[in-house]
Amino acid sequence: MHNSITQYSRVIDAACTRCGKCQIGCSFLQEYGLPGDIAHQSLLSDSQCPDPFHCSLCGLCTEVCPEKLTPEALFLSMRRERVQTGIVDLKPYRPILTYESLGESSLLSTIKMPEGGDTVFFPGCTLSGTRPHVVRRLFRSLQQVDSKIGVALGCCLKPSHDLGRQDRFETGYARLLERLLDSGVSRVLTACPNCYKIFSTYGEGVDVVSVYEVLADTDVEPSAMSGDVIVHDPCPIRHATPFQDAVRTLTQKAGLTLKPIKKERELTQCCGEGGMVGFVRPEFARAWTAKRVEATKGTPVVTACAGCTGFLGQHMDVTHILDVLFNPEGKSAHRPPMTYWQRWRLKRWFNRNVG
Repeated sequence: MHNSITQYSRVIDAACTRCGKCQIGCSFLQEYGLPGDIAHQSLLSDSQCPDPFHCSLCGLCTEVCPEKLTPEALFLSMRRERVQTGIVDLKPYRPILTYESLGESSLLSTIKMPEGGDTVFFPGCTLSGTRPHVVRRLFRSLQQVDSKIGVALGCCLKPSHDLGRQDRFETGYARLLERLLDSGVSRVLTACPNCYKIFSTYGEGVDVVSVYEVLADTDVEPSAMSGDVIVHDPCPIRHATPFQDAVRTLTQKAGLTLKPIKKERELTQCCGEGGMVGFVRPEFARAWTAKRVEATKGTPVVTACAGCTGFLGQHMDVTHILDVLFNPEGKSAHRPPMTYWQRWRLKRWFNRNVG
């Protein structure tokens, strides 16, 4: 693991021009210095390096870097090193780690595949808990496209991945992937941007497509919403153009008018939830949220991430695209701890209605 940090550090230390473009608007880099300086510091002494758990891992620094360096890869490696050596206290993250553990447990997870099916719908943890009624309606819509589609409820282990619990992530994700492959799955339809990134990066043996790309080719009912909206692209899909395009297509099909902003697609900014920074440096998380509020200037926002919807929704008018399509009654999203109960009920529904 240390060799990985050294590799990233040497490249960044040598190639970083210290131009400061990545530092603009990033509270983490403004406080701790430029990536080149941090990398140089890590080569001298790991103990003197800034806390990598204060970085949102959003990847915007890589996107704006003229040298195309990857500072977030260095910070993720630093997280992994600290977890492996036991020099980080993970107690602040107990809520999210419990959430992950329950998500992959037999209590809340299931895989149901109709005979002859090879495609599975993977809604993700947050959407299943906050919007089970939307998940059911979405699944029925997907069945009209593929009558043999199955469902997999579970957790993609992204919390452990981003917290640097690499052994835990690799073990849990390998177990999930093995279960899918053993069930005959060769294609996964994801609704969550985080799940999409994990499966796209590590899903050997399966093709990964967002449900939005499938829905974009279907008929869409007009939304009760109207007027201009801004699409907020979640950080994990900043390079997933088909995903981004599909969300915009669905938004327009629903009768809404897209209003572009500068910080979208590959230049999108974090909602504030990224990297679970809010558990240890909430002011950094609030700073990212404030930038999104400033960028949208009061225009309603549509996004395809349940996490972003919840996080940004505390400060602006945000609607999940699946609420636009499948929640005409405007039902409120469930909140913890009720989300666990709703996920258990959703599992029972799928066990009765699929396969």
